Amino acid sequence: MKWFYFIVIILSVWCSSGSSQEFVGPRGFLTLEAEISNRDSVARRGTFDLHHFNLFGNYLLTPRARVFGEIEWEHGTDTERNEPGGEEKGIVRIERAWFEYRFSHLAILRLGKFLTPYGIYNEIHDAAPAYDSSILPVSVYGLHLNPFGSQQRLYPKFSLGLLFSGNVESGNYQLLYKFFLSNGRGKNPYEQDDNKNKGVGLRVQLVLPWPDLKLGYSFTTDKNGLVFNTRQTSHLWDIQYEYKNWRLRGEIASSHLEGIGSAIPEFTPLGIWGEIAFLLFGRQTILCRYDYFDATRTASNDLERDIMIGTSIQLIKQLVVWKGEIHYWTVDQGPRRNYVLAISSLAVTF
Repeated sequence: MKWFYFIVIILSVWCSSGSSQEFVGPRGFLTLEAEISNRDSVARRGTFDLHHFNLFGNYLLTPRARVFGEIEWEHGTDTERNEPGGEEKGIVRIERAWFEYRFSHLAILRLGKFLTPYGIYNEIHDAAPAYDSSILPVSVYGLHLNPFGSQQRLYPKFSLGLLFSGNVESGNYQLLYKFFLSNGRGKNPYEQDDNKNKGVGLRVQLVLPWPDLKLGYSFTTDKNGLVFNTRQTSHLWDIQYEYKNWRLRGEIASSHLEGIGSAIPEFTPLGIWGEIAFLLFGRQTILCRYDYFDATRTASNDLERDIMIGTSIQLIKQLVVWKGEIHYWTVDQGPRRNYVLAISSLAVTF
């Protein structure tokens, strides 16, 4: 990876002649959740969850260069070991950390750890104040059983490497692009890749003046070191449309997970979701979503379907959002085929 460090050194020297430095932040957000379900005896108890507490900030080196960092404490992280059998609970991690240099609006180079540019939501995956539901569509952004019997996302949520992005404008049209090269998934993806095949991906988005229509495409492929270095690839198409107080969103994700010969078959899941939302009084959003996941596209008993009806209210505009939603789940191979999940959450930006 000598080329990686060479780029960092060259850009550091280039930036050193810039203007005075400035720290912007810290900023952050927290999310609190409560949920109950009739899925099983544990879910019937109901639970509270301190889902996220995140802090982030920018260090502006020059008008063109900056360092960004974000730390996440997830699920009320607790490392108390005084109790018998006490162990670590929750997660503490660097959510994002990068050095960025802006050559122009056409070309921006980012080096470090970032949320993979995939679909509408992954780059704001944990930033719950930025969207209206408590949980994202599971068909695309959730965990699913792979051919090897373990749970995983069908794309890498995080990536470590370089990301090259830009914004091309022509009249009222915009083309946004992001291309990345990263370590593949594995036991230690933020230090050492498990194989010589790097993760590669891109996201492009076309913004059309009709009156607010966005069309997107995402692609990722890598060899997953957690499942015998098998090749995993995902294609995703998305659409976003807004008209007055109405908003329509949807995505289709088609993935291919390599198997091993005839012993473990390949996995070709399909995820589809669509959502309609309406804004009331400038503060409340009412939304309905249909979420569909087909694990193999060949069998008829491996489908997952979710119908969600929910609302979000800005208690303090752009700072505090309350959300409530009900999910009507049908899971063919779950412990209970049909069940209801109710979630209430509070998202606070500071």
